Amino acid sequence: MNPFYTQILPINAPFCNRTVEIKELHQHALNGVNVVLYSPRRYGKTSLVRKVQAQLAEEGVLTIYADFFGVTSIDDIATQLAKAVFEATRQREPLWKRALQTIKYFRPIIRPDEQSGFTVGVEIASINLQGIELLEQTMESLGKYIADSEVPVNIVLDEFQEITTLKDALKVEAVLRTHIQHHQASYFFVGSRRRTLLAIFNDQQRPFFQSAFNYPLPPLPKIELSAYLVQQFERGDRHCPPDVAEKIAETTNCHPCYTQKLAYLMYGMTEKEISANDIAAGMRRLQESERPVFEAVLQGLSLQQIRVLKTIAREPVKKPLGNDYLGRNRLGSPTGVSHSLKHLENLDLVEKQDNGMWRVVDPIMTRYLTGKNGNL
Repeated sequence: MNPFYTQILPINAPFCNRTVEIKELHQHALNGVNVVLYSPRRYGKTSLVRKVQAQLAEEGVLTIYADFFGVTSIDDIATQLAKAVFEATRQREPLWKRALQTIKYFRPIIRPDEQSGFTVGVEIASINLQGIELLEQTMESLGKYIADSEVPVNIVLDEFQEITTLKDALKVEAVLRTHIQHHQASYFFVGSRRRTLLAIFNDQQRPFFQSAFNYPLPPLPKIELSAYLVQQFERGDRHCPPDVAEKIAETTNCHPCYTQKLAYLMYGMTEKEISANDIAAGMRRLQESERPVFEAVLQGLSLQQIRVLKTIAREPVKKPLGNDYLGRNRLGSPTGVSHSLKHLENLDLVEKQDNGMWRVVDPIMTRYLTGKNGNL
């Protein structure tokens, strides 16, 4: 069986490093500290918080996980919160009964499921309650539920930055902040669009200003990642020399998800020995599998934004508005490029690194944009 994963890691799956992060997030939760956990896309944030919540649950902590990805209305926010409470308590009868009594503006819907036995959904119990009023009542009910639970509570709000896409986003932020500051629980606010997420908590004009601890998730350390690859290949009855494992890690820039995917593909291509020659073939297959994702991203951009994105992928730069850079790459006016950069940065497609260099965030997208097609 292939020992590598292409989706969220199962709770009991081997974790590569993240020892410090697991320990620190675990302590923050027990101490009632709110945390903003952020990183580029597919860095394993969801797997990480799920791992932490699994440990907390073993210690008697009530762990609630709500995913805001794809929310399109304030009602969606309230619904996801209520659904998360019912999902978290469905197998803990006293807490489940209390949830039924407290989260009174929603009714749980139990449906059979072949894999998990059953799934929990919710429906709004009152047709006269919607929008901000529904969110207010839901947060008030959640606060009362937390207070009455008599156990520590940790709540993860994944893809939290999605609330900024709503029409009354600032009102939503204000309502959430007003209630969360009184909840006797620790909150983990998780997201991938870093600039948007961090603005919620670090802009002094926003309701959540300085209300949580900023916690960046870095790439995996190359040494630990290389050792993990060797061990995982060994678990799957494949031999991977340490120097080859190190080359795999370097090729993906130690990106957690892409490293797993590349190793997964390479495992399926070989029967016994993993060699450096397999990396290029694996990269070609990886890039091809990601192509639809990248094409969808480009379809949402203007021609000017695509031009700027491709140029930075090909030629990272410290001064993207410099006349020489603009002229050499025929990018047009500094104003237009500046607007494109801001938009691309908000989408977390490009970033300015600590050394001042602008680059494309996604290492595989960089290869796609520059036409490397698996060439190392």
